[in-house]
Amino acid sequence: MITEICLNSNSAEITAAFWSAIFNVPAEELGDGRWRITPPNGPAVVVNTARVWETISRYVDLTVAVDSGAEDRLRENGFEVSKDGSQAVDVNGCDNTVVLIAAP
Repeated sequence: MITEICLNSNSAEITAAFWSAIFNVPAEELGDGRWRITPPNGPAVVVNTARVWETISRYVDLTVAVDSGAEDRLRENGFEVSKDGSQAVDVNGCDNTVVLIAAP
């Protein structure tokens, strides 16, 4: 079982806001450019600020079960979401695609 996912971001604060919107839980600032998002179910997401842009998490595409309001929360916070709400991208932090599926 995966208990934690770690991502490197250009802006850990922006990426933390992205995952906070997906899971509808507040992000916890850990200090030193690090954040933690802990959803009630599933692994926590820990985000670090990368010192060099080449080290951001660019090839980590994830599929996440979300509630019906996740797409709207992401759009309200300025993130790119596909028209049908099935995919989102944190373009200012990590260059990866997150596939959104309805939680059972």
